Amino acid sequence: MESINQLAKKGASCTDLLTCLYNLKPADLQVFQAVARNEGSSLDQIAKLLQKDRSSVHRCLAKLVSLDLVNKQTMTLKGGGYYHAYSIQNPATIKEHAKEKVREITASLNRLIDRFESDFQNHMNQGDENGL
Repeated sequence: MESINQLAKKGASCTDLLTCLYNLKPADLQVFQAVARNEGSSLDQIAKLLQKDRSSVHRCLAKLVSLDLVNKQTMTLKGGGYYHAYSIQNPATIKEHAKEKVREITASLNRLIDRFESDFQNHMNQGDENGL
């Protein structure tokens, strides 16, 4: 996972942001980018495009859908049956979700900082009990 320090560097990209905030792996990013470039594609189309195993692409798509970065729409076939078409979430919505995640992370870090002295003291006391 990209570190927060890497995001603060000059030249960090939206890919760096997504990787850090959503713990995306390189395969997840490849699938996300393929969906962004090929809106409305099916699982099979994306797998073929990326030359990847269908099950691997499915896992990435499921993760991206669960993170609300990608939308999944059920499409009906004329002769019967269905398939799922994938598209990326509206970039403005992703931006708002990212801002919320940053707020959550900031609040969590502030809680850790606020209790730093007591946590440190507790840690040191435990070390004394263990002969450290």
